[in-house]
Amino acid sequence: MCPGRPVCRWVTSAVLGLIQWAAALAAEHSVVVITPHNSSICSEFGHAFGAWHMKVHGEPSTVEWRNLGGTADALKFVQSEFAAKPDGIGIDCFFGGGPEPYLLLADRGLTTPYRLPPDILSGIPPSANGVELYDSQFRWYGAALSTFGILQNTRVQRRLGLPLVRRWEDLANPALRGWVGIADPRNSGTMNNMFEAFLQAYGWQQGWQLLTEIAGNASAFDRLSSSTAKDVTLGETAYGFAIDFYGFTQIAAAGRTNLTFVLPEDFTAISPDGLCILKGAPHPVDARRFLDFCLGEPGQRLWFLPRGHPEGPRFYSIERMAVRPDFYRRYGEVSNIAFSPFDLNQTFRYDSRLARRRREVVAALAGALLVDTQAELHAAWRSVIRPGRPAADRAVFGQTPISETVAVEIADGSWKDAAFRNRTKLQWQTWAQRKYRSLARGLSPAAPLSADDEEAVAPGPGA
Repeated sequence: MCPGRPVCRWVTSAVLGLIQWAAALAAEHSVVVITPHNSSICSEFGHAFGAWHMKVHGEPSTVEWRNLGGTADALKFVQSEFAAKPDGIGIDCFFGGGPEPYLLLADRGLTTPYRLPPDILSGIPPSANGVELYDSQFRWYGAALSTFGILQNTRVQRRLGLPLVRRWEDLANPALRGWVGIADPRNSGTMNNMFEAFLQAYGWQQGWQLLTEIAGNASAFDRLSSSTAKDVTLGETAYGFAIDFYGFTQIAAAGRTNLTFVLPEDFTAISPDGLCILKGAPHPVDARRFLDFCLGEPGQRLWFLPRGHPEGPRFYSIERMAVRPDFYRRYGEVSNIAFSPFDLNQTFRYDSRLARRRREVVAALAGALLVDTQAELHAAWRSVIRPGRPAADRAVFGQTPISETVAVEIADGSWKDAAFRNRTKLQWQTWAQRKYRSLARGLSPAAPLSADDEEAVAPGPGA
């Protein structure tokens, strides 16, 4: 029983005040992060950041995650939100995905520069194998490193007599038809980076030729690259395009006798997985502290150390390569990461700025030539790999409607017009369907372009 109404009112008011104070404190000390990272990474980083923040700063802070799917989906959302709210979109940080989204956001003034404290920044080199690890103006950082390779189900291979492949071009072997996994580069930032690496390593025409032949062997195009890795583990496919940590995670779950991850001998691309503070961040102090955590030793240990290690993740294996070279010496005996990207000796250098410049055009071409026309592509592939077909037909199979020069020109100009984009993508798709149907019928070479298709090849003056 309440001893008196004034006391009751005072107690009630005090309790409400404490609740409001706690709510205000929680709202003040939080960081809102949009990310393509999976729930395992979000869970580990969210918990560890909160514990670190309490220990270092003496007050609680939480991470509020926003996940819309892949990197491409997250980037589209951020751009559309800034178009409507140019001063800020209620999100503090963009976390995850290759360097291209961060180059785009920085170039458009949608990031907030932040220079890390000297004791953190001194442990991160500006570049690795010629690839930038952070922006010279501190508008974005690489929070982890990634390489791309081929995840392989060796158990399925043994059962079906399929080979272990060691080069990307081995995936174009017709004997692998139906057993290759790949994802749609329009939705997956990881896959977009991988496609771009092919075009840079092999050259525009040869790169598309190889990608088209591999697409002929693909069972389907997944929406996300994480699904591609899981399909290999389940035995739905025997080979899958995979980012390294998806491969390491699946091997940790399924065992080394069933899966292996191969860095192809023809080329290996290194890419930083980015992190930045967005313009108008609603919690700028906690956003800066989130970067301090992720790029400092506590966050880097979450990436690099195995699950169960006292300073590693609690429940989920993350298996990512750190951006601190000293970790590979200090923790080499306990980490599951078997190699250091800082020790790779290769001539291939992934050009992130070129990739950022033509990112949308490459993704649209892949959609029109490989994904949306997959039924026709598969029929054409079955036809051109039959014994006795001329080698020229296989070359026609991998042709593209535009040159590399035109791709860059329209990326810099006409592609910004929505009507042009939609019209051109439809023209490319129609062109590809005609090419594949012609090859499937055994015609050699494919039917020539019509006047309408010529517009797709030369979409503007100077092209």
